[in-house]
Parts: sequence; C-alpha cells; structure tokens
Amino acid sequence: MSGDLSLDKKEQIRETVREGYGKIAKSGGSCCGPSCCGSANAQKVAKGVGYSEAELAVLPEGANMGLSCGNPTAIASLKAGEVVLDLGSGGGFDVFIAGPKVGSTGRVIGVDMTPDMVKKARQGIAAYTKHTGLDNVEFRLGEIEHLPLADASVDVVISNCVLNLSPDKPQVWREIARVLKPAGRVAISDLALLKPLPQQILDMVESLIGCLSGAVLVDETRAMAEAAGLTEIQLKAKSGYIDSMMDWNDPMFRKIVENLPKGAKAGDYVTSLEVTATKPGAAVTPYIQELIAIGASVGAHCQPCLTYHVGKAREMGVGEQEIREAVTVGQKVEKGAMSAMRDFSGNLLGSSSQNGSACCSGQASPERKSCCS
Repeated sequence: MSGDLSLDKKEQIRETVREGYGKIAKSGGSCCGPSCCGSANAQKVAKGVGYSEAELAVLPEGANMGLSCGNPTAIASLKAGEVVLDLGSGGGFDVFIAGPKVGSTGRVIGVDMTPDMVKKARQGIAAYTKHTGLDNVEFRLGEIEHLPLADASVDVVISNCVLNLSPDKPQVWREIARVLKPAGRVAISDLALLKPLPQQILDMVESLIGCLSGAVLVDETRAMAEAAGLTEIQLKAKSGYIDSMMDWNDPMFRKIVENLPKGAKAGDYVTSLEVTATKPGAAVTPYIQELIAIGASVGAHCQPCLTYHVGKAREMGVGEQEIREAVTVGQKVEKGAMSAMRDFSGNLLGSSSQNGSACCSGQASPERKSCCS
C-alpha cells in the first residue's frame, strides 16, 4: 500500500503531482501536457459523469478543467446548513457546485496542495458570489494527508479523482475520519483498480498525473476506510466511464492505451469508483447519561431519583445551567405526556367534555382531579 513508501518517495510523488497540476492551473486545463482523468473538453467530461446544466451554470469561468471522474456532490445528498470539505479542490469545481446546495447557512471548504490551484479557485469566488448571492465558500492551502481543519468540524467530506494521487492513502482516510463530525459522511469519486496495471504504465509520469499509477485495488480502498474507523462503506464501480474517457482523444490517455497489452482496454484494469461511508455517531457518555436521568426522574415523579442523579451530575462537573435545562426538558415531556394521556383516555371513553376525561369533571374527587393539573 501507499503507506509503505519512504518519506523521500512520498515527497517526490507530491512534488511531481504539484508541478503537473500547477501547469494545469496556469493553462486552464487545456495544456498539451497531461491532464487528470479527463480531456480538454471539460464540459463534455462534466456532463459525462452526471453534472447537470444547472449545476455547471453557477461555475466561475475556468473552474471546470475536465478533472472529474465522477460527481461526488450528487452521491453526497448535501443538505442546507451542512459544512462540506472538498479534498483536492483544484480550481474550485465541486466547491462552487456544492455551495448552493448547502445554502447561506452552510459552508464549503476546499483544500489543495498546489498554490496555483488555490489562487485560481480564490479568484473565482467573486464571480460565484455575484452569480449566487452566496458568501459560503473558501479555499485553504494544505495537503490532504495533513488537513488544515479541526477535529470533528465537518459534516461531509467529498473528493473528485484526487485520493489516488496521494502517496499515503491510509493517512488520508485517517484524516477524513478525524475531521468528520460523529455521524458525518463521506462521498468520494475516485479511480480504482480491478487488477494491477502493467509495470510500463506504472512507470509513466503521465499515468501518475492522470490518476492511474496511484490507483489501488477496490478491496484496498474498503480496507483503508474500515481501518480509519468508518462504517456503512459502499463501493460502486462504473467501468464504462473509463472506456469512454479513452475515446476523448486526450494525448495522455492515447499514450496509456498504446502501452496496454495487445487486445486489452483501460476498463479491464481501471474503474471509476463511488465511495460512500459514515463515521459512527458519538457514544452516550456518563456525563450525558446523568442529564438524561435527571429529565427522566422529573418525568417519573421520583424525588429520590432526582436527588441522586443531580448529585452524581454535580460530582462529574456538570454545570448548574445544564442541570436546570435537563429538569426543564423533563417537565416539558411530563406535561406533554399527561396532556396526551388525557386526550387518549377521553377518546377511549367517548367523553365529550372539553378536557376529554371524566377525571377532569366537576364531579371528580379531589384525588382524581390531580390528573388535570
């Protein structure tokens, strides 16, 4: 796996990728050199992997450089108010598409290690804001193996054809798990191998920048996500996309195809892979358990229980305001339950009284009237 490479080799790979993508950023993606996972016809690439006309319409000029191998914003099912992180955000393509999906109460953060890409993306913010009226995107310079974000700070991590470029993929998955909030989710489009590539392909710089030599087997992707502690991992292969890419006359892909064994096609080895996963939700800590117990004690009218659990909460350092809030929640639940029971019993007995229960009538004994308080 990529995690077994020496530090020098990892840095050499990063520098090769940084240099290649720096050239792409400066040329707008239409240079004669290698381009990742696509072709000079960026619009055709984007539509081919499922982006709609409406999504592409919000993009600042130059944000779409044909670097996609899927549509992670679609499989992410983004919601208003969410904080989204895009790994290897490039010119801002998926960040600008995700922005309107999370709206003014949400935030989309792009991280890329190539200064020219970050510069290009930031230059597009003004046009994005003018078009959408939103000020909810930002771009940070950094490596996806060492993300410049706090622990448990994002709801969703997306990425589009980038993880395969990392020389330390297990570390990337650990970082994904670190920055995700409990119950946060992953939606990644990437390239993966169905079987190992021929050595002559692995040795080509074009295949590195083109996302092929860094791709790992599908089962390795699952293993790395599991090792990072993620659950509900689903992998969906889309091999047909790869063969379509080879028909787009991109110089890099032509050279790769020429070096495949006779009779073989790229789709025999490589697939576009949709990866979704979830970070487990937070465990209920003893601190939270005591607050729940306080509310339950109020609802159960158990004074000894309440005394005990308030004492335990204070021993744990729970603040008085939090204790009062737990009591208030218990009172609200108790009140709602009593009202619901009055209505239910009234309906059950067919009572037509305003209060829905015979116990609330003027003829009820003082003891029975207590249920109406």
